[in-house]
Amino acid sequence: MVTLTIDGRKVTVPEGTTILHAAEALGIEIPHLCYCPGLEGTGACRLCVVEVEKVRGLVVACMRRVAEGMVVHTNTPRVREARKFVLELLLSRHPGLCLSCDKSGSCKLQQYAYELGIKRPFFEVRDPGYEVKEDLFIVRDYNLCILCGRCIRVCRTQGADILDFMKRGIETRVGTPLDRSLLESGCDFCGSCVSVCPTGALMEKERLGKGREWELEKVHSRCSYCGAACGLNYHLRKGEIVKVSSPEPVAYLCARGRFGYGYLQSGERLTTPLVRRDGELVPADWDEALSLVAENFQQAIERYGAEGVGGILSPLVSCETAYSFQKFFRSGLRTNNVDCSLRIGAGLELLRHADAVTGGPEGYAGWKDVLEANVILLVGDVCQRVPAVWGYLKRAVGRGAKLIYLGFYKDRPARLAQVWLQALPGEEPLVLARLAWLILQNPTYRTLAERVPNFTSFAEGVERLARVEVSVPEEDLARAAELWSEEARGVLLLPVDGVSPATGKAALNLLLLTGRREKALFPTSAFVNAQGVWRLGGVAEFFPGLRPAPEAASEFAAFWGRVPNGTPGLNLTAMLRPGSPVKALYLLGEDPLSSYPGNGSIAAKLEELDFLVVQDLTLTKTAEKAHVVLPLASLPETGGTVIATHGEKHHLSSALSPRTLMPWQVFALLAAKMNLELNLSAQELLLNEIKAVTPEFGLVPAERRPGFWELGEVGPGRGDSQLKLTTLAFYPSFYRQDWLKLSGLEVLLPYEGNFIALSPEEGLEEGAVVEVSTPHGTFTTRVRLDKALPRGVAAVPAFSSAAAALFPLETPWEPVPASIARA
Repeated sequence: MVTLTIDGRKVTVPEGTTILHAAEALGIEIPHLCYCPGLEGTGACRLCVVEVEKVRGLVVACMRRVAEGMVVHTNTPRVREARKFVLELLLSRHPGLCLSCDKSGSCKLQQYAYELGIKRPFFEVRDPGYEVKEDLFIVRDYNLCILCGRCIRVCRTQGADILDFMKRGIETRVGTPLDRSLLESGCDFCGSCVSVCPTGALMEKERLGKGREWELEKVHSRCSYCGAACGLNYHLRKGEIVKVSSPEPVAYLCARGRFGYGYLQSGERLTTPLVRRDGELVPADWDEALSLVAENFQQAIERYGAEGVGGILSPLVSCETAYSFQKFFRSGLRTNNVDCSLRIGAGLELLRHADAVTGGPEGYAGWKDVLEANVILLVGDVCQRVPAVWGYLKRAVGRGAKLIYLGFYKDRPARLAQVWLQALPGEEPLVLARLAWLILQNPTYRTLAERVPNFTSFAEGVERLARVEVSVPEEDLARAAELWSEEARGVLLLPVDGVSPATGKAALNLLLLTGRREKALFPTSAFVNAQGVWRLGGVAEFFPGLRPAPEAASEFAAFWGRVPNGTPGLNLTAMLRPGSPVKALYLLGEDPLSSYPGNGSIAAKLEELDFLVVQDLTLTKTAEKAHVVLPLASLPETGGTVIATHGEKHHLSSALSPRTLMPWQVFALLAAKMNLELNLSAQELLLNEIKAVTPEFGLVPAERRPGFWELGEVGPGRGDSQLKLTTLAFYPSFYRQDWLKLSGLEVLLPYEGNFIALSPEEGLEEGAVVEVSTPHGTFTTRVRLDKALPRGVAAVPAFSSAAAALFPLETPWEPVPASIARA
């Protein structure tokens, strides 16, 4: 520790601390422009100069480290004069547009000029006369740029690394390669450059002219777009979102989080229930709509029994909404036919396995563990599904971590990785098994592994699978096995709802093989509250707190006052299978015809239903088929609790005024019409009840069962020459494509997300209209040529209409053989 004196006050700080940070510890703010918390300092602007006794010249506070006994003065006449001179120079190239600048009131240049008493520029002001560039979402006015370099550093640290200084001397400015637009330059529109810009040089396009900073109300919330649940601030004026910012300037938000709020205040939001009359959906009041729902669900129960009704909810709603929905079905309607779309794919299975390895969420790795890891194993399209991962990866690798990337797509992780294991779709479990076999050749690891349950069958399995030829070169496999087994702190980044069960289990086996249990697994999910919905009873087999349904029924009678049904319910795939016993279905925030694979058979099942009610934000493709459509309040409107994919629990206040009834109010009214007393009227009551039912809020410790998993049947390996079609979460693809469209983000996807990506070597031209056929369906779309794909592999965006038509509901993770013909 080092003790020094700043402005007459002593302070003790860790060795290596800068003077600027030491002053902050005392509550002394030293003016700065190029320095930004979270970014490395450069000392470029020289505004933070201070006097240090026994040092001849002024020193730059953001760069100079403290020394024992140092005496610093931060606000002497000499210091103020120097800062004033710096600002005068900056203002000489800064046209005085403060009267009309939207940044007025939060501009650092304006603030410091005011604090130093600069009323008029001393030097002649030269307007640079640069063209103002209007890109998607961002306006660049480099006439207002002070060349602090913050945008360049943050783009390099966590963005696409496309910004840099151009030209020299007085002509120096910030720009993109060849001065292209941001979109043409490969910008991913995270908006971090806007966030760190101290002036009005970089601004959000949509906020211009909609209010000065002091006119905006800032409300904290969480992003609803993926399992990272990143913190964000909504800036509101008269109740409407004007812009979104991150809580800290350098905190990452992807394009969805920063610019994707349009769906929340779209004119297409439902605010009035719709009922079907004479074949048409027409507006109705809540009483009429809920009476119809109550009447038809009651009739279905009387005619078919409790198994004749079911509910499917979205993992994008709060824990309180999920809890009230499942309670309505389990306790009110006495059926366990309630499930969520986390069922599609391997998400639920792998989350359970993740708990078995780590002992529960307490054992999950967090962002800090990723940053401090020595080696990171990244599986699949994690960075597209959970974009926040990318910034942490770059920082971790920048600090010396070794990255192993397993995936077929030559994207950013492939360029960042020390080892890229380019397995073709379906080969991933074979490659992971081969890694395990290589590690087992080390006697030390073999001895350790022999103590793990199921070792014998595991060893026999990897021995067998290791003989299967794969596309990955042997030297890359050896290097990856060496890194994963020898580096001390390892973290596995696994997209639980984006890989096959075999891939997930093979990856978890690598954790067990190398003795990694706690803080070594970071499970990622495309859903903001997958953990919360699963743990609060939103799946068929578990009551809240992950209590198995048959055992929990009598226990929950004490909480709910009604004895729920203990018979295991039908899961999502069983309910949506044509011929299933479900005749009345309630979809909460789900659009199966657009988002679920196997939508052909789902459409057939929907036609079989006696009654369908859909509660959603807008009139979706599925809602158009419903008998009753109910408006749904969004997560920023309801507030409530969400549990991020890596186990962090966040309680959100209601950030936006609700445009309709809260979900639990709807269930309470519905219960009343069915003469059910369920106590669902207020979120606070629900929160208290959840805490009584499961004090850990579902985040219960899990019994460790660290036995190796059998992988089952896996792909054929190298040599299969048939074109393989798979899904890929092309950024910024999202589970609900309608949200992207209503927010204007679909322009970031070629052909607005309606395409099939192919290698140029496949012989088709860009934009060609083709008919794609698989054993599960046919779909007409356009060709997008993509050099990042290997020959023989085609991909459609995950969650797209093409994926819904071409893949089966039961096994959407497996690549399927496909044929392509010109349409």
